[in-house]
Amino acid sequence: MLRDSSSSHSEPTSREEIQGLLRLAERDLVQANVPGLYPDGRFAFAYNAALQLATAYLRLHHIRVRASHHHLRTSQELETLLPPDKRPFALDFEHARRKRHRLMYDQAGVVSEAETEALIAAVQEFRAWLCKELVEHFADYADGK
Repeated sequence: MLRDSSSSHSEPTSREEIQGLLRLAERDLVQANVPGLYPDGRFAFAYNAALQLATAYLRLHHIRVRASHHHLRTSQELETLLPPDKRPFALDFEHARRKRHRLMYDQAGVVSEAETEALIAAVQEFRAWLCKELVEHFADYADGK
């Protein structure tokens, strides 16, 4: 898939930018694990963590997605860039993007506790993999510190 130049462009990144995105993802993962929240809310937090991690991965490859259809474009770019063994996360992310859209704009109760837990697990696994990738790109990077 060719990138639409109106939806994304190449732009250098920095260790600090990536760390900021990882901190946002970590904040949202903590929120996704707060006991007593509705599954919809936990799912939305987990999705936002996934979005921040996906953005960090794209930024690692110097891709900045512009504002118009940001979530969709991020999903498309992620699927294109991920190595084949990590593409299942791109599919999980796209599925979560669609579910999140429904729960935010259309109806409540569209996700189950099991779906929420599965998304949280996928996000945590992707975060661990991404941190290993960061070490290769930023020699002084060590798990976000």
